[in-house]
Amino acid sequence: MALLLEGTKERVLDLLRARPRTAKEVAEALGISRVAVQKHLQDLEAKGLVASEVRRCPGRGRPYRLWRALDPEAPYAALCGDVLRSLERAFGREGVVRVLLERNRALFAPLGLEGLPLREKLERLAAFLRQRGYEAEVVEEEGVLYLCQHRCPKLALSQEHEALCQSELLAYEELLGLPLVREERLAEGGSCCRYRIAPGKVS
Repeated sequence: MALLLEGTKERVLDLLRARPRTAKEVAEALGISRVAVQKHLQDLEAKGLVASEVRRCPGRGRPYRLWRALDPEAPYAALCGDVLRSLERAFGREGVVRVLLERNRALFAPLGLEGLPLREKLERLAAFLRQRGYEAEVVEEEGVLYLCQHRCPKLALSQEHEALCQSELLAYEELLGLPLVREERLAEGGSCCRYRIAPGKVS
């Protein structure tokens, strides 16, 4: 992402890229106050990254303000959301997972990790993910290795389409040849997407 935004503002923008939302919907999705969301929206509006319009509520409801993203990534995020919803209607969630897994296999194929030590596999995977907009790192705690992603470029889509995260987990397991346990997930309010590589001590 070329823009340098404070973490919460980036998450607000991610949500609006996926689809337009009210300030209340953004606040509920991020678990923060509407006052805080309004401040972030005003700052983003001043930068020309979001805009709003007043919509009339059906019946006798009060008008409401709907916010949408304007940055260059917004049309692509909205298109991805539309495609995922169409795939889910046609093939169900498991079908979407299979489609995304095939895409991830092709994406990771050039890495060529076969035969490498586990730590080197992880470091190469993390470096590859950083090139694609993730803030990924390898962490070792008490002899156990973890892959941690502190930023996800598809966060807003992942909150609505868990198949993205499931296909990612399956692809990592195939790539590393080991079972993984996802202990945290950004899309569920975690501080990162945290994958425990395998139980036991690192050899």
